[in-house]
Amino acid sequence: MNNRILFAAGAVLAFGTATFAQTSFDAAVVSSQELNGTSRYVAMGGAMGALGSDISVINQNPAGIGTFRQSDFNATMSIMGAQSRTNPLFDQANPGIFGNYSLYSHNSKSDLVGSFDNVSIVLSGFEGDGCYANFGFSYHKVNNSDCDMDYIDSFSDDDGYMVYREYRDHRRIMNNSFDFNLSFNVNDKMYFGVTMGILQTDTWTDGYYYDYYPTGSHPDFPEGLDYTCGDWQTNAAGAGVNMAFGMIVRPVPTLRLGAAFKSPTWMHQSLDYFDCLYALRGEQKDGKDFSTGTDYRFTSPWSLDLSAGYTIGSTAFGLEYERHFTGRSFLSVGGTRMDAQGAPQYRNYSTVRFGFEHNIGKLALRAGYCGTGSMLRNDAYPVMIDSDFNDNRLEFQLHRPENTNNLTFGLGYCSEPDEFGSQFYADMAYVHGVQNSKVCANEYLEDPVVKYQYVTDKIQLTLGINF
Repeated sequence: MNNRILFAAGAVLAFGTATFAQTSFDAAVVSSQELNGTSRYVAMGGAMGALGSDISVINQNPAGIGTFRQSDFNATMSIMGAQSRTNPLFDQANPGIFGNYSLYSHNSKSDLVGSFDNVSIVLSGFEGDGCYANFGFSYHKVNNSDCDMDYIDSFSDDDGYMVYREYRDHRRIMNNSFDFNLSFNVNDKMYFGVTMGILQTDTWTDGYYYDYYPTGSHPDFPEGLDYTCGDWQTNAAGAGVNMAFGMIVRPVPTLRLGAAFKSPTWMHQSLDYFDCLYALRGEQKDGKDFSTGTDYRFTSPWSLDLSAGYTIGSTAFGLEYERHFTGRSFLSVGGTRMDAQGAPQYRNYSTVRFGFEHNIGKLALRAGYCGTGSMLRNDAYPVMIDSDFNDNRLEFQLHRPENTNNLTFGLGYCSEPDEFGSQFYADMAYVHGVQNSKVCANEYLEDPVVKYQYVTDKIQLTLGINF
């Protein structure tokens, strides 16, 4: 066995001449959203679509910006740490011994990283005949994740012989949204709003894959065999646009009911791909670099959001249900629509949010929860054979994002109004997030998948002023 390949091996490979294009799996990752926004919004689990009066609902329920009665400016910063957790076959206490190497999986932990998450402004007070209009703008990070998984395990081939594999997948996702809002208030009983969002995306992945028979594990390969190995790197960047429409009604002073529609995000991206293939199904390859690139387009799901907000005394409660519909999602590569990609690989899924806020004088206590399901079908498989560009591609990296859960807590402070009615406020939030995922790191769907969690802990600080 050629041990040097162990540290230069990889995934996302192909028969003969390698080809690469975006799949439904990759589009699902780009479409994913973290719980992000102002610290007040995050601390309440994002359950503010009906309560409004927070800029972070600008693309969730645009009518929530219509509840502002003063102009507002705020900015949000955060510190985050992340960890990938697996339940591996080999760990540090029980390593696998292969030749001169002692190998085990790593539960990687990132350094603490600071980030500028959000800046926004609301201009309020364009009044007339019991109605008024507000204008809002917000920049915020939709997804800012850095997930690294290093995994070693084994499986049995068709003849019952043990095959070992090492797999590493490093994903960096940076998606930013620029939202522009116009909203209206009618006698503090009905609120309407519309938002146009511009999404800017940049995703980067790299990794390696090594599938091999160790020395003495197979009678036909007494010296061992490099079965499949290589390494890869991809980068995709682009932009998209979406629209959101919302309304809130206030049948009684203490109750608000909201509904919103969000269009799909129409994305246009460019992708660059690089790999080296050393062995494929037992056949040695030359290991020469291969690279290619293409443009592709896809649409994310469209969404319907229903929400309620109830205020009693100094306490407010928010409840929200968002349904994401994938039936019209599609993917096209190099101008060719992929009929087997998009909607056939997806299922409708839901996001649930709830939170509360209790005010004690100038202080506020907050807590919340946000949970999102997976948009991928259980039988989704990203082999693409429906275009000339991608006729020979075989996808080794079956990364399946599953449900995500966030628990949140927060504190807030708001000053007394000054002589001009302006108020300064400072909010803090803590969010603990867990995204469950599965990876099948080879070409056999029936093989056991690797279950892992991407765990994040984040502290946010928002500083703002009402004026």
